[in-house]
Amino acid sequence: MKRLFEKLNNHKVKIIIAACLAAIIVGELGYIVTSHITSVVKEKEAIEKFVHKNGDSAEEENKEEAPEEPVQDPDEQDMEVNGIVDKRPSASQAGEGRDLQGDPSMVNGSKIIVLDPGHGKSSSKMTDDEKIAYGWKKTSKGWGEWRHYKIGSGNVDCEGSGCNERVTPNGACWYPIGNGDRATEPDINLQNALAAKKYLEQMGYTVRLTRETNDENPSITRRLEYCYPNLDKTKQPDATLFLCIHSNASNGSARGSAYIQLDGIYDQKWITSAASYVNEGNKLGKLCNDAIVDGTSLSMSGNGVISFEPQLIAFMKSPVTCGYLEIGFFDNTADLNILRTESDAIGKAIAMGIDQYCNGV
Repeated sequence: MKRLFEKLNNHKVKIIIAACLAAIIVGELGYIVTSHITSVVKEKEAIEKFVHKNGDSAEEENKEEAPEEPVQDPDEQDMEVNGIVDKRPSASQAGEGRDLQGDPSMVNGSKIIVLDPGHGKSSSKMTDDEKIAYGWKKTSKGWGEWRHYKIGSGNVDCEGSGCNERVTPNGACWYPIGNGDRATEPDINLQNALAAKKYLEQMGYTVRLTRETNDENPSITRRLEYCYPNLDKTKQPDATLFLCIHSNASNGSARGSAYIQLDGIYDQKWITSAASYVNEGNKLGKLCNDAIVDGTSLSMSGNGVISFEPQLIAFMKSPVTCGYLEIGFFDNTADLNILRTESDAIGKAIAMGIDQYCNGV
């Protein structure tokens, strides 16, 4: 009897222990499940609050999207003329990103600035196909380009008639390609333009360069295409201004920086007021040149104004405010040293002058 009682007690103890263990396990499972449910509820509430505040974007971000096949923008494809691939970036590649039909001077809150580092590859080193690809033409006069458009036109070359026939001293309506050949100047111009681009972009501007290497030599007519969306001259120009960046030469004796002054009648399309076009271009040139003299070791050349070449091709064909800088004299040893060692400061000064112009200083 005593033995039976002990067996029953042992069995009862085991049952009690088992029941306790079961209770503990169930409690733990309940805690885990409850915690998970609470976490899910809190997460859902957080998502709902975020969606309510930000719209449907948060919910969309939680969906796994299938990768899309890349689509090449036709504007980003290289252009080919007679077998020569034109590597110029399209307007969208140069930073504007989209076509504008509203305010033509603004893109995502940023004004479009076209910088033209003058000259480039020597014409003697260019093949005929390269010349064609870069906008040069061959006539009975040789290789070159026309200085004007037909009166009132923005894309039809005058071909010697139907224009105002204004030309530079000893010049003509036809501009020979060889007149632009330089040895030292192209790289100086490019380095100054690249530095200006850097500082302008830091200020929030969109910048287009008419050439990016010294192995390019577009015609001025071709360079002016960067004033238009996607290089399309049939559309309204979307650039705020076009700035030519050059350096001067005068048999090694002269020194200093200046800008070329506009004057007279300009009758190309998009120029609604010749007087305003003159005033704005001269204002741009002066602001940039003054900033260069103030911010670098270059002196002022005379009064800072070159007044005998207001009929340059860029002035005669630009559809927007056009300035023209002659920064120092590359054939003067002292100026050349400054041009080579202070290009960053020169570029910064150019950017400051442009910024002052764009902000109505």
